[in-house]
Amino acid sequence: MPSTDSTNPLIDSPERDARITAKSRELWEADGKPGCGPEAYLENASEIIGMEEHPHAGEIPVSSLPDPTLADVQVENAEIQENLGEFPERQTDQGDRDHFPEKQNRS
Repeated sequence: MPSTDSTNPLIDSPERDARITAKSRELWEADGKPGCGPEAYLENASEIIGMEEHPHAGEIPVSSLPDPTLADVQVENAEIQENLGEFPERQTDQGDRDHFPEKQNRS
């Protein structure tokens, strides 16, 4: 069942749409009334209205901070250890194969 909360941006609300339209007109006029019209400012106005309705929506509360005594401890990423294999010899690449082509016997 849909919520009746008028501030929910996913539910059509005539009041919210009117605020968005008014804000888009305000933005258009503040920009010098360019030829595109206030309709071009609807997306920006919608975002601004959403931020005004829910000013703390993007904030994530910090539940626990790391121990301050570990601030200078550097831990290497475990994936780095997977890449540290044996290095190829001086004249080989990816194993024991030579870099130069071998002469083929044509019989």
